[in-house]
Amino acid sequence: MTKNKNNFYKKLSITVIVIGIILRFFLISFYVVSGDACWQLSAAKFLAENKKFPLFEPLGRQEPFWAPPLFHIMAAFLYSAFGVFGANAAEFGMKMLSPLLGSLTLIFIYLINKKLFDEKITFYSMLFTTFVPMFVDYNVFSYIDGIVTFFIVLGIYFALYGKYIKSSVAAGLAALTKYNGIFVLPLLIYITYKGTKNRK
Repeated sequence: MTKNKNNFYKKLSITVIVIGIILRFFLISFYVVSGDACWQLSAAKFLAENKKFPLFEPLGRQEPFWAPPLFHIMAAFLYSAFGVFGANAAEFGMKMLSPLLGSLTLIFIYLINKKLFDEKITFYSMLFTTFVPMFVDYNVFSYIDGIVTFFIVLGIYFALYGKYIKSSVAAGLAALTKYNGIFVLPLLIYITYKGTKNRK
């Protein structure tokens, strides 16, 4: 592919990412928390206000708090940070976690694609990834799945670029966000094996 075409597809990819990020933050502006996200953010709010994890507190479910806590810690931090501007700002701050990390996920997916493919394939990959409804859903609603996706993608990115310690840290953070984040390990081990073998 010629240099001009490469630059053309690169600009298209960046445009798609920018539109995707704007879309995510636009949708969050009128999103009302409900369902599983309501329980997750209630637990994060309790953590921010009481400086301890909930146990049997009535936050909407009968079972005790059982989830890996990283999502709740991050959401609690945003709740406290935005809380200086009032209660409504604190609630809105928590909702910002998903679109913020979802936007970063798009950027790292682009960098992974650039590493593996040419700019044309990268563009079509980004076009699909950015606007596939399920991915938009996870990047807007306050679900843990969008956050664990960020850490998994981050781990793959670091592994592909030979930064294996950072990759393992990202994988650990994925597992601390949701238990099934641990299933990225076989892929990271494979990438690490191929990377070290090629260097030798």
